[in-house]
Amino acid sequence: MNTTERNQSLPQQTLPRRLLVSFQIGGGFFALANVICVAILGYVYLSSKHETRTLEVKGSAKRAIVSDVITWDGTITSRDPDLVKAYDKIHGDAEKVAAFLRTAGVSDKEMTFSSITTNKVFQREVVPPLPTDGDAAAKHTPVIVETPKVEMYVLSMTVHIESGQMEKVPAVSRSVTSLIKDGVEIDSGSPSFLYSKLSELKIDMLGEATRDATLRATQIVTNANGQLGHLVQAKMGVMQINPKGVTDVSGTGNNDTTSLEKDILAVVTCDFELK
Repeated sequence: MNTTERNQSLPQQTLPRRLLVSFQIGGGFFALANVICVAILGYVYLSSKHETRTLEVKGSAKRAIVSDVITWDGTITSRDPDLVKAYDKIHGDAEKVAAFLRTAGVSDKEMTFSSITTNKVFQREVVPPLPTDGDAAAKHTPVIVETPKVEMYVLSMTVHIESGQMEKVPAVSRSVTSLIKDGVEIDSGSPSFLYSKLSELKIDMLGEATRDATLRATQIVTNANGQLGHLVQAKMGVMQINPKGVTDVSGTGNNDTTSLEKDILAVVTCDFELK
């Protein structure tokens, strides 16, 4: 056999050996892939077997409270083209209001007068209409413009009451406007009823709501022949403070300040481990 014939027959002799080597390598990779897949499936199975199961339960607590602090704001206003006269007027009116409050039973330490705020009202003038180009008869609409000249000074101040006299202050807020007949310009706001121990109450209600959630979870699990584990986490929702007898609920929480007697509702969401 010459050299040319020997070279042509060489690939035909080595082809089966190459296929055998390829099959051996492919089989090794296939076996390794099987081992990896089994390991992954085993891990997933064991993880699911040992995954902590939890039960989410909501608990609530409700309390009836009576407001112990009341606040009220009134606004005194004076107006005059002369700034000094406007100041003298509001200063005298503030003294009249303070005397009225003292007569009504409000002490000096319960009332606070703010600083005076000054605003300027400028004169306005009408700009004469101008003829349109090319037509002297046609006119523009008159324009009113504000001038730099002060027409009136408007001074205002706020009187604030914070007291524990829950019945007296509302009566004052209704009757203080009688000073209008004496030349006092005063606007009376509505009183706000507050509860000063709300922070401490929230802590107590959180514990009460958590106990309620625990009782509910225990009943659920017991009826299902299960066993309740430890508390995983507890999340307190927003407080709902409504007038007595009202059950309104808001996602951001209600905070009623219009009524003396109120109902407070606290809700807590608890996650318990299941054994």
